[in-house]
Amino acid sequence: MIHRATSIFLNKQAGLKRSKAQTGAITLIHRFGSAANLNIHLHCLVLDGVYRV
Repeated sequence: MIHRATSIFLNKQAGLKRSKAQTGAITLIHRFGSAANLNIHLHCLVLDGVYRV
């Protein structure tokens, strides 16, 4: 869901149709905090643009 929303936003900003360009992202689920407590959250690495394919 996060990747789809980011991809749609970046394609609109670039003025391209979704089928003409792609972006990329990696999302990791982090389950524990530094004190070994349960703290579920996401870490996302998202490209800052789109690439024509």
